[in-house]
Amino acid sequence: QKTINILIMENNKLTNQTQKSLQMQWKAKLQETLDLSKSIIANQGTVPMIEMSISLTTVFEKPLISSVFKNESGQIGFSVVRVLSKRFLESFGFSTKLSDIQIDTLTVDILEYFSYETLEDIILFLKMARTGKLGSTNRGVDSNLILGVWAPAYLELKSIEREKIIQKEKQENNNETLSIESVRKAYEKLNGNTFEKRVLDYIDKITQNINREQLEVLILEWNNDPEKKEFIRDLKRKRLTIK
Repeated sequence: QKTINILIMENNKLTNQTQKSLQMQWKAKLQETLDLSKSIIANQGTVPMIEMSISLTTVFEKPLISSVFKNESGQIGFSVVRVLSKRFLESFGFSTKLSDIQIDTLTVDILEYFSYETLEDIILFLKMARTGKLGSTNRGVDSNLILGVWAPAYLELKSIEREKIIQKEKQENNNETLSIESVRKAYEKLNGNTFEKRVLDYIDKITQNINREQLEVLILEWNNDPEKKEFIRDLKRKRLTIK
C-alpha cells in the first residue's frame, strides 16, 4: 500500500509539472503572436517575409485569434488586422476603393469570421485571395466577396489539409515497424505487465482538460524529451479525439 501511495504521489507530481510546463509554453506562444502583431503594426514591410514562411500545414501550430486578442489585447488584434486588410485592398488596381469606415467594418468582420482560426490564417488567406488562388474578381473587391466567397474557400482548403494530417498520422501508426521496443511491449503484455496501461492512463489524465493547441505544445515538449519521446505516438493519437 505504501508503494502504491508513493507511485500515486509521483504521478500527481509529474502531472502538475507537465501542466505547469504546458501553461508556460502556451503563454509563450500567445506572447509570440502579440509580438508578431506589434511588429506588423509598426512596420508592415515585414508581412512579405511572414507570407513566405507560413503554409496551410504550419497554421495549426499557432494560437487562436479568440485566445490571443482578448481584454486589453483586443485593440492590438483590431490594429493588426486593419493593417493587413488595408494592405490587401491596396494591392488591387481598381479605381473604387473602400472608405475608412468600410475598412474598419471589414476588419471587425474578419476578426469575427476567423475568431477560431489564427493570425497566420488571416495572413495566408489574404495572400491566397490576392494571388487568385481562391477565385477571381472582375468588378472590384468588397466584404461580400472576401467573406462570402473567398473565406469559405480558404477554410475548405484548410479542412482538407487537416484531414490529410490526420490520415498521415493514422498511416504512421499503422505502419509502425516491429522494433526492440515493440517486442518489449509485446512481452510485457504477455506477462501481464501494466506499464503501457499506466502510460496511457497518464496521457488520458494530463490531456483531459486541454484543447488542440495545448496538445500540440505538449507533443513538441515530449518530442524534445528523450525519456518521453518513446511514448509520443501514444500522445499523438489524442489528435484524433481532441479537435
